Amino acid sequence: MADPKEMERIDQAAEYFRRYFELENAVVINDENKEYLKTYIHDEQYVVKNFNKKDQTQRGAILTSIVAVVMLLLMGAMTNWLIGLALAIGSIVVGVIVVLRLNKYRLDLAKKEQVEVNEGIKEQIELLEGRKVQLERQRDDYYNALGKRVDCVPLDYMKNVGQIRQLMVDGEADTCEEAVEIFEQSMLMKQMTDIMKASEIKEEPKQTDKERFGDPLKLIKENKKKKRKEKKLKK
Repeated sequence: MADPKEMERIDQAAEYFRRYFELENAVVINDENKEYLKTYIHDEQYVVKNFNKKDQTQRGAILTSIVAVVMLLLMGAMTNWLIGLALAIGSIVVGVIVVLRLNKYRLDLAKKEQVEVNEGIKEQIELLEGRKVQLERQRDDYYNALGKRVDCVPLDYMKNVGQIRQLMVDGEADTCEEAVEIFEQSMLMKQMTDIMKASEIKEEPKQTDKERFGDPLKLIKENKKKKRKEKKLKK
């Protein structure tokens, strides 16, 4: 393992980088939250579609019909069927009117509530947009200050600080700077290896559709010539 002072340097750099990633992640979460809130904004057409007006009307009509039938039976038994029938029809008409008006009232209420929800969501989105500007400024200011706080690991290797530190733990490097050099060399070797492998792989030329299926125009011409010859032979 590297000297304790050198390990302290790399650990301090890792802590600074961790804090930067927290600020960067805060910006991402803020954007995700804004997009999530947008899913709660709906227009009037959406409200009407999801109100299930038809199902509610049917349930109300069924309930009214049941009440009417019961009244019909009771009145028929007590007086006569004509009076019972008249009362039943009246009950159905009144029931349907009540159900329709009640559904209209509920739908209007749902529309109003959705408008209020939309306004509330838009206010929250505006707050998040303002917060995004603040978070981005805070993140960028912190990044600009990192160059002065961290002198052993280039900022381009922030995400690789764990690998660089491991080189020091394994004793392959005595200082942060040596660990960075070894890491860069390993990256360069990997890039060269990838390039060599890519150059060895020869892609087979892809067949065009014309090569695969033939030229349809050529086939039509050949068929026409064939038909002409057959006609000449018949003559």
